[in-house]
Amino acid sequence: MAKKIYLEDKGKAHLRRLFNCSNVMVWKALTFESDSKLARKIRFVALKELGGVPSWKADEFETTHEEVEKTMTQTFGERVKLVVSKREGDNSVVVYVDGKVARREVCESLPAFLSLQGEVQCMAMAL
Repeated sequence: MAKKIYLEDKGKAHLRRLFNCSNVMVWKALTFESDSKLARKIRFVALKELGGVPSWKADEFETTHEEVEKTMTQTFGERVKLVVSKREGDNSVVVYVDGKVARREVCESLPAFLSLQGEVQCMAMAL
């Protein structure tokens, strides 16, 4: 079964207005016919903000703890990983996509980290 994000027509219309694009572009993004930067943004917003329903199950993420480096690493599929510093007083989190830094955050609380973790999972699903 091919990957697809199911979204109501109202949501698709919102995406067209938000990204100033055509019906075809939204369709290509939601059916993974396009893998452009715009298509990945459309998929992310559809999943994260508009309640889009994926036709596939999200990859499980794997968590490892590196005691020497004092980090925790979570991998989301093959392309996305989240690295958390466990050093005293350092609340930094780095998100990598395809081995390149995509985002750096400082998470001062568990709810902030869980929110970031959810966004990273949506990001991984949108790729």
